[in-house]
Amino acid sequence: MAEGVSADLSDNQTLEQLPHDDVVMALIQLFMTGQYVVLEQQLLELLDAQPQWLIGWKMLSDTYMVQKKDATQAAYQALQLNKLDPQEHCYYGLTLKSQNDLIGAAQAFEQAIELKPDYVAAINNLGIVRKDLGDIEQGVACFDRALQIQPAFASCFSNLLFCLSHDEASTAETLWQRHCQFAQYYERATKTSIKKHTNLRASGRPLNIGFVSADLREHSLSNFLEPLLPYLQKNPELNLYAYAATAIEDATSERLKIYFKHWQVVDQLNDEDLANKVRCDAIDILVDLDGHTSGNRLTMFALKPAPIQVSWLGYLATTGLSNMDYYLADEYLLPQGQFDKQFTEKLVQLPINAPFSSVTESPDVNSLPALNNGYLTFACFNRTNKITQSTVQLWSSVLVQLPSSKCILIGDAQSGNHKRIFDWFKQYGVDLSRVVWLPRTSMQEYLALHHQVDICLDTMPANGVTTTCHAAWMGVPTLCISGDRMISRGAQAIMRHLSLGDFVVADAATYLAKACYFSDNLAGLAETRQQLRYRFQQSLFSQHDIAAKAVSVAFRQMWKRWCAGKQAKAFVVRL
Repeated sequence: MAEGVSADLSDNQTLEQLPHDDVVMALIQLFMTGQYVVLEQQLLELLDAQPQWLIGWKMLSDTYMVQKKDATQAAYQALQLNKLDPQEHCYYGLTLKSQNDLIGAAQAFEQAIELKPDYVAAINNLGIVRKDLGDIEQGVACFDRALQIQPAFASCFSNLLFCLSHDEASTAETLWQRHCQFAQYYERATKTSIKKHTNLRASGRPLNIGFVSADLREHSLSNFLEPLLPYLQKNPELNLYAYAATAIEDATSERLKIYFKHWQVVDQLNDEDLANKVRCDAIDILVDLDGHTSGNRLTMFALKPAPIQVSWLGYLATTGLSNMDYYLADEYLLPQGQFDKQFTEKLVQLPINAPFSSVTESPDVNSLPALNNGYLTFACFNRTNKITQSTVQLWSSVLVQLPSSKCILIGDAQSGNHKRIFDWFKQYGVDLSRVVWLPRTSMQEYLALHHQVDICLDTMPANGVTTTCHAAWMGVPTLCISGDRMISRGAQAIMRHLSLGDFVVADAATYLAKACYFSDNLAGLAETRQQLRYRFQQSLFSQHDIAAKAVSVAFRQMWKRWCAGKQAKAFVVRL
């Protein structure tokens, strides 16, 4: 529920006119028991009679927020009654952010900080919004400022690392050093709390595998994790445990639950209590699916509650933790021996990092649009905060070289982050009539947008992964650059798994040359389009059983090393 009140009552309202404490407690009970519709109705009736009731507006905005409704008006009413409270401005900013009004949210957080310069929560939130607006430099500055005030703010440090991974000015060495700084701070504080593992050292016994994530719900993670679960569940050598680090559950959560022997919501458990829970469950291998993304529990992993700890899928970089033993990848993402120095974890090469589940009843693949249009239509459906200035400069070189071509982008216009991107296109000589900005839409409509697209263009340094898979399923290849760190290698790995190495280049000059080549070879591009879904169906992306077997083999090999008293070691899974 909303935080406490700091403002005085209105001059024309006395304490006796406010709802009695018993009424307030009854309303709180409705909130705690999830009776949001009833609560909302009662609050609206009370506020209609008593519009100066601050706590009522705060409760109403909380009720809207938890239902994912627009809470901005309720929060605004509370703000008008409590203008000098920085927490009120911060909360109002959160409601604006939930509605993708990022510019308005930034202004609200800035006002909160003006009232309270050391308000770390507002500074952190401002950093998140700046990052989402594509202003990576300002985002980094906010996170650094918050950490100077409160060094133990772990989620802010993770936000900083995530932001830096999207920063085109950050080198691979810089990223490595900053991730290690995270570990040095948080692991140093936990060294005395690590307990000896009592798991039975029997190399052939069934294993308890725990998965920790805040994204066991409708999230891109489920596209890669869910196809594996039916096969992992059926494996008699594995018992699956889920530790859901968020209370948010949806239809995806309900689907995932059936594959786990135990499903536990742990968002209210602190690190020590969660670590004790993992130990009590006798988890042999604990898998982090978040890395440094929102809601992660890496500071719990720093306590090393399981003998073997693995990071996978959610974050395309090292966690930095020395207590994280392994990182799962494949030969295209992280070729053996080439990227080991960028990870504190030992790299395990699977045949494919993970399979991918396509959308049920997807639209059919259509013919190449350029055959009718006479020009190429490019697109990028990645998150707009991945679109950096150098990326737009690269795309602009393609559009200038191919003056009849167009480019489609999608995003929320209300967020305001398209303005910066348009300015960059204009700066690099592209008429904005050639850049089509479309709003976000339903999954089916989003997939159907690929009917208008000939080639997708990737972003740097942060690639598209889920979007690249969706595009390939719809017959659209992605032109991408093979980067020098994992977050810059996702798209090229997908293209290589689909035997489309012609769409992978090493630098900007070759990128431009390739785009021009495809413009002059529409027949070949059309053939690729017609073959691409079949390629996807025949690739390891669609061989879920093989991918699951490889993961099971990897777990068993890790376990055998631990039973033998050996340290973690990089290895390749061969089936």
